[in-house]
Amino acid sequence: MRDDGLPRERTGDRSRRPRRRPGRRVALTAVAALALAALPVTGLVPDLPWGALDGAVAGPSDGAPPPAPVPDPLVDPVDPADRPLLVLDASGGRPVRQGDALPARVVGDAVVVLHGYTSNAAQIAERLEVPALVERLGAVAVLPTGLGHRPSWDAGTCCGSAARSDVDDVGFVAGLLDELRARGARHAYVVGYSNGGMLAYRLACERPEEVDAVAVVNATIAVDRCDGAFTALHLAGAEDRAVPVEGVDLVPYLFTGFPALADLPALAPAADLDLRVVPGAGHEVPEGAPTTVREWLATRPGPPTTDRAAVPVVAGGAAGAAGAVGAVGAVGAVGG
Repeated sequence: MRDDGLPRERTGDRSRRPRRRPGRRVALTAVAALALAALPVTGLVPDLPWGALDGAVAGPSDGAPPPAPVPDPLVDPVDPADRPLLVLDASGGRPVRQGDALPARVVGDAVVVLHGYTSNAAQIAERLEVPALVERLGAVAVLPTGLGHRPSWDAGTCCGSAARSDVDDVGFVAGLLDELRARGARHAYVVGYSNGGMLAYRLACERPEEVDAVAVVNATIAVDRCDGAFTALHLAGAEDRAVPVEGVDLVPYLFTGFPALADLPALAPAADLDLRVVPGAGHEVPEGAPTTVREWLATRPGPPTTDRAAVPVVAGGAAGAAGAVGAVGAVGAVGG
């Protein structure tokens, strides 16, 4: 038991306190800890009661107030060699093989796929159709799982135990990419959903030399500075209430806010961002998104262009979504 009354989650031999990040809004309340811990695993956040994701927590029908949010417990660091992996291998023309260790040799490309907050490798493999992705690219896909009871990644201001504990997830993923290249990978990509997409962005922002391109779904840039030069595909649900297209000041159960989609090019001025809004989609992986991601990666995206005007921001669907990105690009349909 820690001195603030919250439990410490043990995942290693050392304990550590998180450093404070400027501007992070944290409300330390222990009232709902047990109820929150019992919620099922989903994608970005647990299945929260009463529509908490829209930033205005409404009470239940009986008029009782909603439970106060509490942060996830801290976690201790884990040796990268001890972190579990799901590996799907279709490199060298072989059928898809599944394992838990990196192949001795990679013949073709490599993709690291990162799940959302509270999810895991197996779930994101299904939702992003990773077997079809590795078949299309003739690639190896490596799917790690984040730390914590509700697995998470330290993507900057989000999310969960990993972000609170300053887990070096950038170093962890960079190490995977280095090892995959050492074993023969020609290109190295990172694909991420939600919190996993935020980590993909953070890696590209801070270590752009590690990755040839990133593709994210329902994510955002969750760091203060993004100076890296990289190429990215970004698919955003027009009706996403967790990472809204129009941005949000504070998501109560995440203790952070997110920038508007239209602000991302200014946050990452050296990057080529192919931004697309998917009409009618919420925070789930949109129908057709896995196909769009694998066909985009199959084009072997090159280095960023210096001509920002040549990189369109594409939106589709609802007028509100189009208006959110109208200042930075044209309106069109999401496609492969």
